Amino acid sequence: MFTVDSTPEASGNAGEVTGVFVHRLPEDTWWWSDEMYRLHGYEPDSVTPSIRLLRKHQHPDDAQRVAGILAAARETGEPFACYHRILDASDRELKVVLVGDGRLDDSGSVVTLRGFFIDVTHPVAQEVNEAAEPHIHRARASQAAIDQARGILMALYGIDADVALRLLRRHSQHTNTKLRDLSAAITDAAPTAPGAPQEGLHQRITRVLYTSGQEG
Repeated sequence: MFTVDSTPEASGNAGEVTGVFVHRLPEDTWWWSDEMYRLHGYEPDSVTPSIRLLRKHQHPDDAQRVAGILAAARETGEPFACYHRILDASDRELKVVLVGDGRLDDSGSVVTLRGFFIDVTHPVAQEVNEAAEPHIHRARASQAAIDQARGILMALYGIDADVALRLLRRHSQHTNTKLRDLSAAITDAAPTAPGAPQEGLHQRITRVLYTSGQEG
């Protein structure tokens, strides 16, 4: 199982939170990290995690889409990822990226879903944005790959440039993979072979994001 270090030092930008969850399907039990509780506006262990609680805090416009993604994961165990909004206990809207996968038993049935929520609500400071654009234009080949990968994530998940770049950085940190290597893997996985279904793109990119740095 993956591990997530969500200490302040590992969180990157101020205000960014990474919450971890594990769902045991046979018992229908959930485990949330302290950060997962706080992301939803609760003190740790003050409520009982459940799919009902998770749905309660999903933005109404995103709830059906997220429910479909989680339902598919429970059936197949395939890696999944999506960008959506949640409403915490104070009704504050947060933008999060959800990433995870399923674990199968010997018979091939999914027994565990595990993953993490990354809070990407707070935008990168304006001065960073202003400095980023000219830097990208004079980037070297590896930096160009990062920009290309960011564009792929923007198109695939419907997110803006800042969120896409932060998603890349978070996966780079969590998988201990260099940002340029992760970006190159994404761009390599993006082309769809002639005659192949376009919907396979989502699975290929999600697999790269989730499994990079996990082998060995």
